[in-house]
Amino acid sequence: LAPSVDYFNLMAYDFHGTWEKTTGHQSAFTGDPNGYDVQTAINLYLAAGVKPGKIVMGAPLYTRAWGGVADGGDGGYLEATSGAAPGTFEAGVYDYKDLLNQVKDPNSGWKLYWDDNAQAAYLYNPAKGLFSSFETPTSIAQKSEWAQAMGLGGMMFWDITNDAVGSPESLVNTAYSSWVLGKSLAAIHANSGLPTEVIIGGDGKISALPVTTTKTTV
Repeated sequence: LAPSVDYFNLMAYDFHGTWEKTTGHQSAFTGDPNGYDVQTAINLYLAAGVKPGKIVMGAPLYTRAWGGVADGGDGGYLEATSGAAPGTFEAGVYDYKDLLNQVKDPNSGWKLYWDDNAQAAYLYNPAKGLFSSFETPTSIAQKSEWAQAMGLGGMMFWDITNDAVGSPESLVNTAYSSWVLGKSLAAIHANSGLPTEVIIGGDGKISALPVTTTKTTV
């Protein structure tokens, strides 16, 4: 297809969801044991000979969320579930703007986590036993910086109605601020109004993603 199309909108999300009986990241950057992550997906396209500039990296403006989840010591990651969380418009799926408003409420019970091994944010509500994948301005800025450094063609989102349009925490606006205006990951993270993340694994710091070169076959 590559010679015949202008670009690929790569759906780098829905890697995990409530069709599974354990919690997971729907759009982790790396580290999934089965390769269900952003880095693996994009590297497969590059290895197949697709030029980086033809790849537009997708990110979700909604979450994948489970109910009946125990803490497990790390906020419910990779824990068994009893099914889907209530969601916004369907069970197991929250609009970003909906969950954002809940997270910003100090009485909501939601706690923000950062998996530094997978390079992904997520939420856990211990009182309600709910776990949800979650993109933040920080995670989007991190992916944006990496995609730009890799020479990718841009970013796209599904879908705009789920974003917190007009809010300082808008994910689409964050991508624009990063990619077009050159605002740094550190600045975007520092200016976010979200609660401080509980960091799990890795080196305990949120930092830029390593840029690698994948040799193309054509």
